[in-house]
Amino acid sequence: MDYSDKIKALQEKAGIEADGIASSKTWLNIYFLLFNSLPYNINVSAIIKAIQEKIEVRADGYPWTKTWDALYQLLIVNQHNEVEEINSIQQHNEIVLNEMAKEMVPFAKELLHLSTAQGIQIKLVTTSTKATKDFGLTFSIKIVEEAENGNFIDKDQSKLYEEVAKLGESIGLTWSGDLRTFTSQQHFQLRPAWAVAMKESEMVKELQRRKQQNINFLAFI
Repeated sequence: MDYSDKIKALQEKAGIEADGIASSKTWLNIYFLLFNSLPYNINVSAIIKAIQEKIEVRADGYPWTKTWDALYQLLIVNQHNEVEEINSIQQHNEIVLNEMAKEMVPFAKELLHLSTAQGIQIKLVTTSTKATKDFGLTFSIKIVEEAENGNFIDKDQSKLYEEVAKLGESIGLTWSGDLRTFTSQQHFQLRPAWAVAMKESEMVKELQRRKQQNINFLAFI
C-alpha cells in the first residue's frame, strides 16, 4: 500500500473526499479525529506538528513517511482490530446469556448496557455458588481493557470492578466479589425478593421446587 492509499483511507475515516491528496482540509480532519476538537492555530505546519507530537513521531511540521505510517496504524489498523475484539466479546456474552436462567438475562443485559455507556467493557462468565447452584442466578464478570499493543486483555484486578459493582447493585443485583483483595471470583447474584428473610438452605430448597415444577424463580406465589 502506497502513501496515497493510506491518505485515502484516512480521508474516508474522516468522512471527506478520498482523493489521496494531503490538503489542509485533510490535516484539519485528521487533527479532529485525534483530538476530537479543532486546533487553535490553523496553520498547516502547526497542525501537522501537533499531530506528530500526539502520535509520538518527529515533530517538525513536515509529513515524513513515519507520520503517515503511524497515523494509518493508529486510526485505521488499530481501530479495525478494536472493533473486531469488541465484536468477539459481544459474541461471547451472547453465548453466556443463552446459558443463563431466563430470569437473570434482563439483569445481565442491563448491566452490559450500563457498563458500555460508562466506557467499560465486561465479559460475562457463567458460574455458580452453593446457594444458586444449577439455578443460573449467578454470573461472574471479567473487566476487559485495552493494552498498549492494542490487544484486549482480561484484568483480574482493576478499579473498574468497583464501578461495575455499583452499577449492578443499582439494578437489584448483589455483588459478591472481594474488591479489597480480589481473592474471590468477581460475581453477581440475583437473590429473589421472596427469599430476603430466608436462610440460604430454605431458599435453595424453594428454588429446587420451582425448578422441578417449572415455576418462575422470581415470582411471588
